[in-house]
Amino acid sequence: MSAPSASRDALTAPSGLSPAAVRRRRLSRSGRVRAVLALGAVVGLGTVATLAAWSDTGAATGSFSTGSLDLKLNSQDGTVALTSLSMANATPGTVVYANLPVSNAGTVPFTYGFTTSSTNSADSTPLNANLNWSIVSLGTSATCNASTYATAAGVPATYLSPTTTLSAAPAVSGRALAAGATENLCFRVELPTTAPSGVQSKTTVATVSFTATQS
Repeated sequence: MSAPSASRDALTAPSGLSPAAVRRRRLSRSGRVRAVLALGAVVGLGTVATLAAWSDTGAATGSFSTGSLDLKLNSQDGTVALTSLSMANATPGTVVYANLPVSNAGTVPFTYGFTTSSTNSADSTPLNANLNWSIVSLGTSATCNASTYATAAGVPATYLSPTTTLSAAPAVSGRALAAGATENLCFRVELPTTAPSGVQSKTTVATVSFTATQS
């Protein structure tokens, strides 16, 4: 049979310590051991929590593309034969009107302009020097005739190329056109009543060259 606690304390007590003092020392030592064990458990839990911390990631992307610039004349690319801009067997007083749609079929706005050149006969009375030539802007209207021409010619902003001879046709520039928009140009060509006899049986070819630049 085990000895009573008091008896054990009495037997194991160092010299000069009472049994009660021995028990207090034993309890104090036991408490310190439990405190150290408890601290170790807390530190261990903290380490596990750090290793299992949540995380997340993200990314940003960008997309880049280019626009297009596409000039069309009469809904066509390249060189266009504008059949309405012609005369056959003309006599003094003959006048023709011809509409030319200029379109921006691209995705960016542009500014366009044009120059006019013409072939010339070698004699002293070339036809291109005796044809009256002028151009107006009709905006979005495609009706080009004597009436619409006269109305547009009365407004400086739409009178693009005042009447001159074909051989002296001026350059036109600075015509802004938004993407998807169309501007109708109305040409008026006249063999005046004052045309000399020397222009009989003559031929000339006019070429209107357009250039569009991104604006």
